[in-house]
Formats: sequence, C-alpha cells, structure tokens
Amino acid sequence: MRPWRALQACALIALACCSHAYYLPGTYPQEFTMGQNLQAEVNSVVSSETELPYNYYSLPFCKPAEGVRKSINSVNPGTILMGSRIENSPYNFSMLVEEKTKLACQPEGFYGPLTDRELVDLREKIDQHYRVRLILDNLPITTYDLEENPESIRPGYEIGFSVDGKYYLNNHLMFKILVHKTNGQYSRAREEMAELEAAAVVEGGARRLLGPRELLKDSKAAPAPSSSALAGLLGNSMGPSTGDQMYMVVGFEVMACSIARVSGQKPSDVSCIDTLEGKPPAPQEVHKGAAGTNVVYTYDVYWELTDISWASRWDAYLRMPGGRVHWFSILNSLMVVVVMSSIVAMIMLRTIRRDLARYEGILGEPGGKDDVEESGWKMVSGDVFRSPKNATLLCVQLGSGVQIILSSFITLFFAALGFLSPASRGALLTAMLVMYLLLALAAGFASVWMWGLINRSYDGWSGVAWRCAAYFPGITLGVLSMLNVLLAHTGSSGAIPLLAFFSLIALWFIISIPLCFSGGIVAAKQEIRAYPTRTNQIPRHIPPPHWASHPAVLYLAAGLLPFGTIFVELYFAMTSIWQGYFYYIFGFCFVVGMLTVLITIEVAIVCTYVQLCAEDYLWWWRSFHRGGSMALYMGLYSVGFLVNTLHSLSGVVSIVLYLSYMGLVLWAIYLAMGTVGFFASFLFTYKIFGAVKAD
Repeated sequence: MRPWRALQACALIALACCSHAYYLPGTYPQEFTMGQNLQAEVNSVVSSETELPYNYYSLPFCKPAEGVRKSINSVNPGTILMGSRIENSPYNFSMLVEEKTKLACQPEGFYGPLTDRELVDLREKIDQHYRVRLILDNLPITTYDLEENPESIRPGYEIGFSVDGKYYLNNHLMFKILVHKTNGQYSRAREEMAELEAAAVVEGGARRLLGPRELLKDSKAAPAPSSSALAGLLGNSMGPSTGDQMYMVVGFEVMACSIARVSGQKPSDVSCIDTLEGKPPAPQEVHKGAAGTNVVYTYDVYWELTDISWASRWDAYLRMPGGRVHWFSILNSLMVVVVMSSIVAMIMLRTIRRDLARYEGILGEPGGKDDVEESGWKMVSGDVFRSPKNATLLCVQLGSGVQIILSSFITLFFAALGFLSPASRGALLTAMLVMYLLLALAAGFASVWMWGLINRSYDGWSGVAWRCAAYFPGITLGVLSMLNVLLAHTGSSGAIPLLAFFSLIALWFIISIPLCFSGGIVAAKQEIRAYPTRTNQIPRHIPPPHWASHPAVLYLAAGLLPFGTIFVELYFAMTSIWQGYFYYIFGFCFVVGMLTVLITIEVAIVCTYVQLCAEDYLWWWRSFHRGGSMALYMGLYSVGFLVNTLHSLSGVVSIVLYLSYMGLVLWAIYLAMGTVGFFASFLFTYKIFGAVKAD
C-alpha cells in the first residue's frame, strides 16, 4: 500500500502545481479550427425591475431549425433554484467567417404572425427592461467592450426600448466574437488522454475475456494497438485535426438595434452602426395594431483576434469596482478587532483577576464569607448555570446555527480558492446545498450535546434531534412552496419544477434527517460535563438594571460593530445579486466573514460580562439574541436597499419575493451568528466560574 499512497501524494502535488498553470473555474478549454461551427445558447431572460426570470422561448423569438433542446451539461440544483434554463439558440457561427444580415429564423426567415398576447408580452418586457442572455462557449454575452477593461460588466442585452410611448424591438444583432490563437495544445492533450482511456478500456476488456495464461501468451505474440487504431475506435469524438492553426473564444460582445424589415424579401445590408451614423433605417415598432404581422430577426457576425488568453477571459466579467474600498473595509474591521481584543484582554487579565484577588482577600478575613457577595459577578454563582426556559428550542436553534455557519464557512472557503467561479453556473448554490445536507451530522451532535448539558440528562434526545432536523429546512421548504406557487402562477421560469422540488424533499428525508439522528446518537454517548458551580434550589432575585446594562441596550449595541464590519461587502454582494452583476470577490468576503465572527465573539464576551456584573444570570437566551442582533441591522439595510436602490422594482409579486428571500437569509444569519455569540458566552462563563471554583 505504500507505493499507492506515494502515488496519491505525487498526484496531489502535481495537481497543486498545475493549478497555477491552468484555469480552475469553468470548463476545459475548447479549441476550434477555421470554419468550424459554433452555436450560441440562450438562458432565461431577466430584469432587475421584477426579479422574475422567464424562459427565452416564452417570448416571440425564433427557434432553432433542429428544435429546442436543453443544455444537459448546465443542469444542476443551483441553476434550477436560480431559474436558469439554458437551451440551444438559432444563432450559428463559423469560426473566423464574417456574415452579414443572416436570417435567424429558419427556414421561413421570419417569426409570425404575432398574436395580441405576444404583443402585450413584448411591450411589458420592454417596459420592464428585460435582458436576453446568450452564451457562447460558456461565455455570457455583453454590450460592453471587453478590451477596454470596463469597471464592471452586466451580461445580456435589452429586448427593446421605448421612446415617447412607442415600443421598439431589437430584432437585429451585431455580434463581435473575440478569439485567441493557439497551436492546438489543449486538443492534443485531450486526444492523448482519450487514447490512454481507450487503451485502458481495450486492455481491461482483454483481461476480462482471457485467462491469466492466455493473456500472457497473447501479449507476447500480438503487438500493442497503435494510436491510429485507437483513434479509429474513438471515431470523430476527438474533434478536428490539430495540425492547423486553432482558435479559442475569449470574448462575446453584441450591439443590438431595431431595424424594420419586410418578411419574404431579401433583407437589406443594414447594420447597427448605420443606425448610429447618417440616416437610420425605420425601427421595428411593436404597437397594439401590429397583430398578424411578421418579425424578421437578423444578425451580423464579426471576428477579432486579441491577446486575451483563455485563462483570463473571465477577468473582465468578474471585475468588481471599488478595490480600495474593500481594503479600507478590511483595515477598518482589523482596527475594530484590535480594539475589542484589548477590551476583552483587559476584562480577562485585569478585572477578573482583581475580582478573584478581592474574593480571596474576603475569604481570608474573619467573617469574610458573609461579605463575599460584595464582589460583583460572583454573586450569581449559584444561579448562572440554571436551566433556561424553552431549553428545547434553544438547543434546536443552536444545532441549526452550527449547521448553517459551518456549511457557509466551507463553501466560502472553496469559493475563495477559485473552485466555485460563476463560470460554473449554479456551482456555488449546489455546493452550499451539499454542504448543508452533509453537516446535518454536526447539527444533530450540537443540539443533543447541549440538551444533555442543560437538562443534565440525555432523556428525550431523539425528540430534540427530530426538531433540529425539521426546524430550519422545514420552515424554509414551506416558504419556498408558497413562493413556488406564486411564481408558477406568473409563468416565471424561477418556479422550481415539481420533480426537482420533490427531489429536494427526498434529499432532506434520505440524507439530512438520518445524518442529524446519527449526530444525536454520537452526542448521547458523550459524558455530560459538570458545571463549575452548584445551582441553588431557589432562584436569586434580579435587581433592576442600570440603563447601560439594560437588556435592550446591550441587544442593540451588540449588533452595531459586526454590522459595521460587513457593511461595505454587503452593499457589493446585494448589488450583484439583485441587479444582475457577477460577484467574485470571495476572498474579501471570506476575510470579512472571519473578522465578523471574531468581533461577534468579543462583543458577546463583553456584553455577557456586563450582564453578569449587573447580577443578571439570565444570559442563555440573551447571549444568543445578542449574537444574532446583527441581522436586525441587516434587515433595516435591506429595506433601505429596496427603497433607494431597487426603487424601480415593480409589482407586488417582485416585492414579496425580495422580502421573502431576504427574510430567509436574515433568519439564517440570525441563527448562525446567534450560535457564535452563545458559545462564546458559554465558554467565557464556564471559564471564569471555573476559576472561582479553583480558588
């Protein structure tokens, strides 16, 4: 086994080395010869004013002559949940072959006749600024000049435009495809890999058909199959010959315009540039009386050689503005961490040690035990570990928080390393879903372990594990079910298909719930840790708090610093999500997330210390709520974002979707950060009262 382990280690080292030479996210490089056919794909049309995606072919657009087919390679749970529906398109190109005024609708040459319903749909979509998202070789189309290094890129082009109450359809597209010259190294590598796989298949088949002796005798007599013979077995699957110059697609640009054309006639050679210079042709108007007319869709194809390499072709799409702002945000967060760390260190090293020294001095004096209660936070030593109310709900929420924060941390870590690029559509959401399902094991363990600690017994742990398995996923699926009915009523492609929806439920029952119970079984076998102090039978009276230590004041103050840490990244993330831009600064997001967790831990310790000094021992639930109070400020920010940035969001359905999705996200953040705050307070309380017991 040692050589095999050494081989594994060498393979991992080689993979790590190659990760610097090859582009990890996205697909394998595709090389094309001159004249080779390429076909664009279409995604769902989207708008930042409605947040309701629709299938491309639900609108009056041309369909491919061979029929509409779904792109199987792009189907995953993430794309289904996001409403992406990628299909083939009628736009076909030949590598480095320029074409002008090519008809998109084949074989008729036009789409029509238009119905009244189609006219209403077009006018609504134009008024709501819906954008068409074409894809070529996994690259999204854009109206920006990729070689000019734009600050940010928004994919797609608008369906049409309106001027003075009149609506015009963008029925002519002028494509510019950027290509990069290669010598066919990727195709040769693929051919060599295919030959090796074919040789392995042939050898494996021979070993199965022949016995050991016959195989040994036959291997000495017969020569090994040649590479040409193996290539013949593979047929044409390896693509074109690599002897010629080859090209890779590194950019996909478009200029959309409206040109009125007559169906049945040869279209005139008019491009979008002519609509900007000189006398523009008449645009294709979409008016109420246009029912029964035909629409001619045409396109031009231009090619341009560029120095942009395949490994950096996504750089322009993933570029985010405000680089200095991100660094300033991180430095600001680091300063907050340093300040809060100093305060916590002062509490731990000076204040608590001084209190302990005073406690020892009182015990050493005659009659000192009667005056021991004058030492502050130690006055609640007999009540600090008293079981809280609604302990079952607390344990369930802690288990859910552990599951959420661990799955988020692991997913964000791999995204920061570049494994979950937007080039792999739906990969981020799919990875998050997989991690969440698998980490149900940690959720079950945390909830049952905490239940045993609070209850001082594991009796009834199965009920806690079941509630933990059903709490967050059950409520989330319930909300998604109602939203799905609403989306299906509008005809949006954002509605999850029934098969996919029931598949999610099946994954919940088959994977998540058993893993949660497995974690509970492991936790129920653990020894229950003893509290450092003994709990009194009669609860102590809690005096009225000072305004500075009032629970409401501590709750509101606890969320300010963590929210200030993520404020900048929150703006960029929400802008990207809700306005259709790419978000790829996961490195900044990961660092800011770690700093937010650190600040939440430090704030939780300080607030719990202040609460205990006020002789208030009800810290269990309050530490959890203080940790999650950051979600309160994020909720207020979300409302402000809706009013100020998404002010053009139209329709009750769109607003309900925004508030529902943000509500689920904020609830998840509340559970996750509340769990962080609780465990920080628990460990702090356990340590300081353990020190009292030791003294």
